[in-house]
Amino acid sequence: MNAFPDNLPLPRRRMPAALRGTAALLVALAGAPAMADIYTVTTHTAGSTAAFNLPGLFPQADIVGSRAFDLTVTSVFDSADVLASADNNWMQATDATLQISLQLDGQLYTLDATGQVSSHILSDTDGTGRTTKRFYQSISFDPSTFGDLATIQQYVFLGADQFAIGSVLEPATAYYADPLTKGFSVFNWRSMPDDTLRLLGDGTGLAQRFDYHLAVAVPEPATYAMLGAGLALLAGAARRRTKAG
Repeated sequence: MNAFPDNLPLPRRRMPAALRGTAALLVALAGAPAMADIYTVTTHTAGSTAAFNLPGLFPQADIVGSRAFDLTVTSVFDSADVLASADNNWMQATDATLQISLQLDGQLYTLDATGQVSSHILSDTDGTGRTTKRFYQSISFDPSTFGDLATIQQYVFLGADQFAIGSVLEPATAYYADPLTKGFSVFNWRSMPDDTLRLLGDGTGLAQRFDYHLAVAVPEPATYAMLGAGLALLAGAARRRTKAG
């Protein structure tokens, strides 16, 4: 006769403390969200003449008159905030950090804001069968100075063989000083009680120069190196504990 009941639970061997720490770390890593890429897009236009009527948009002073211009817009945003088309020829990002720099006849105007950035590439074929591409970079934000909504767009129309930007979310650098169309627009709006927008000021002009640069920052290799070193230390400690036991 068997003196021991058959339904007793089997004894469980506890996992060594170091291995428990390793397992906990791996579980935490498995549940952690993937590290997002950080995109930085810089778009620059410059020209000899542009028309401005922008009272109160920039904190430094009102901008009025016809003047030479040099406009740089930098947008920094997280890939987790990006909505894009399947071919990446259109994208929109929210909660972007925006830096605007506008130099007019030696006077510098700057503005920092948080808003939305969008980019898109369009292709058209004219009557002769020639394909032309258009690139647009647009930002929109609450100016917090005067008005309720401001938008800045910079654009360039180019022949397909001159277009160096394959998609709006791939690292690229482009520079164009050819005579094809390029330019910018700035609009500042006030929201009205009937949900319409009233134009408070604008600035528009054609550019002789267009520059575009997109860079992507990925997690640094040191981050992964530190993680690997930590796992190796935990595994070594577990082996030592097992031999000692």
